[in-house]
Amino acid sequence: MAPPDTTRTPLSAASMAGGAGARPPSVRGVEGTPGDLGPPLGEAPLPAGILRQLDKGFIYLDRVLARCVSSELNPMLHTGAIAVTSLFIATVTGIALLIWYKPSVHLAYESLEAMSRSPLGSGLVRSLHRYSSDAAVLFGLIHAFRVFFERRFDGARWLAWVTGAIMMGLLWFIGWTGYWLVWDLRAQSVAVGSAKMLDVLPVFTDPLSRSFVTDGSVNSLLFFVVFFIHMIIPLAMGIVMWLHITRLARARYLTSKAMTIWVSALMLLICIAYPATNEAPAQMTAIAERYTMDWWYLFPMPLIDRLSAGALWGLLIVGSGISLAIPWLLAGKRKQPASVVASRCNECKKCYTDCPYEAIEMIPRTDGNDRLLTQASVIDSKCVACGICAGSCDTAGIGLDWFSSIEQRRLLESWLKRAERDGETVHVAFVCAESAGANLEIDPNTGLCAELPGYRALRIPCSGWVQPLMIERVIRQGASGVLVVSCPPDRCGYREGAEWERERIEGLREPRLRADKLEPGQVRLVALDRTRKADLIRAAARFRNGEEPLRAPSPSRAIHAVSATVLLIACAGILGLVSDLGYTAPAVHGSEFVVSLKHPGVASENCRDLTPEELASTPVHMRKERICERHRPPVRLRVTIDGATALEASIAPSGIWEDGNSVAVERVPVALGEHRVSVAIGETMDPDEWSFDDEKTLTFTDKNRRVVVFDRVGGFSWH
Repeated sequence: MAPPDTTRTPLSAASMAGGAGARPPSVRGVEGTPGDLGPPLGEAPLPAGILRQLDKGFIYLDRVLARCVSSELNPMLHTGAIAVTSLFIATVTGIALLIWYKPSVHLAYESLEAMSRSPLGSGLVRSLHRYSSDAAVLFGLIHAFRVFFERRFDGARWLAWVTGAIMMGLLWFIGWTGYWLVWDLRAQSVAVGSAKMLDVLPVFTDPLSRSFVTDGSVNSLLFFVVFFIHMIIPLAMGIVMWLHITRLARARYLTSKAMTIWVSALMLLICIAYPATNEAPAQMTAIAERYTMDWWYLFPMPLIDRLSAGALWGLLIVGSGISLAIPWLLAGKRKQPASVVASRCNECKKCYTDCPYEAIEMIPRTDGNDRLLTQASVIDSKCVACGICAGSCDTAGIGLDWFSSIEQRRLLESWLKRAERDGETVHVAFVCAESAGANLEIDPNTGLCAELPGYRALRIPCSGWVQPLMIERVIRQGASGVLVVSCPPDRCGYREGAEWERERIEGLREPRLRADKLEPGQVRLVALDRTRKADLIRAAARFRNGEEPLRAPSPSRAIHAVSATVLLIACAGILGLVSDLGYTAPAVHGSEFVVSLKHPGVASENCRDLTPEELASTPVHMRKERICERHRPPVRLRVTIDGATALEASIAPSGIWEDGNSVAVERVPVALGEHRVSVAIGETMDPDEWSFDDEKTLTFTDKNRRVVVFDRVGGFSWH
């Protein structure tokens, strides 16, 4: 059985239910070609065609959900707001956790263990903090993929995409540092992985890895710095979030009351089903092989454990660069923004109010009209060329030059006059280029469409472009009826165009369609997503034949409640499962011997007298008859196991002038069992001179490493 039509009659208060679809990508118009909105969606060039095919998955999912749950409780329609609400919960609970958490490398783990012993108190707050952070990532990713597949990132919308990508990066980094603060096996892996990447940068004097070879070497100050970063970054996110929506009118920061209750129930359910727990406490000499981890935040661990630091930085830089450059890498041909004819602007401010992107401002008059004070003006950098402002202006004082309202009126008039001469009764269809009519084959010169017999069809950028006065004029000039085809209102490609047009037709918004100028049933609004072409053809035929629109059955409250509960359980399951999946690190056969070294080679000076020519070329105040250059040789390291040399290394001095300490962390695989280990260190140029040496018999056990730390103050320290 075919799905029912989703249509509206004028001034009807019936619900606009039916085909649920995701917001389609932006219309790719051709500059300077009136009426040409680019190729049909089915013929879109790569990569736009690929993205539109991927977007169908979201459209079909929306359609399924629309049959059983109201738009207000459909999480797929509020992903951005849910992500922000979840982040807000994470921030509030994070502040509350400061009551119990101790930001010390020696006390952090015990304070978290104490929380776990209070599952309905501090443990619940901790679980809320964890899973609200996970939910922010989940719904943030869904929101990003929807925007990407729908191509809502190019043109004036580049700022929203770039700031959104930055927010996702900051959100991940907050979670990454947050897991460091638990100081369990997961935290140990996070800390060691972070040190691995930072050690290749000229940031720290000593390799950060030296801080994580033994429990005693962990720097308490570094731990507190990580804690401070974890606390301060959310402030930066607030600034980026403001930039993210600064070009949107009537932006919704948080979820509605009903959806907030749903999100809160989701958080409580997952906290009860999967209370947050710790792994074993961090032990630097332990080789962590298997543990569970939160893949929402710790997904880089498989790469960190298997790739070099250089390769990791390469992936990070290239991946970040591509993500941020998508608005330009995949940009289509940008359409000309709207423009204003000052002499036609009557200062009504309807376009200023209706613009979804705050691309219109009111400025002092530029046409010398003394009776009016202000006029509309378009901010080109914000305009997405949707044409909604044109539908707000009956005087045609604002609109799209490449799709002029006046020119389209004349075109419609010519079609209707020709039909009248031919004795043909026709309907007019205004077809949104992102709706179910996206793939209709419409002749732009005659308006004829074989799939819509009896119609003259005009493909428009957005249903919000249609002026109520234009509908009235078309009917006065002989059209039997007017069909307006739009996207579903809560999935409009330009945010509010479909909703504004619905309210204008129903007489709820200025400029409104005047019911007294029309016969009953002469105007109908059809809201169908772009995958429902067949349903549109049926709905158009019913309208042409004077039949009432088919109404989609509205699910009962009980079905809504059950469906919302099922969605709640499904989301909780996804969040809980991914947040506690197992991970296996690369296998380490046997054990490992680690040498952490920090020692300067013996300094030597190479002195010589300056020649008369060198003295003469040197400024008077800098002249010296003798100069000496200080030099430190590399420190030599040799590790012998059971009498056999296992490692020989020459460690260059640090510093710009190569006169600092030689610093290194060296690792040697060792078979399990008892071994005689000898470490020798040479600080001079003589290859046969070993200034320091020590020897011990060590027992190497599975999944544990043995460590020796050497510096010139403490000498050898075995662990």
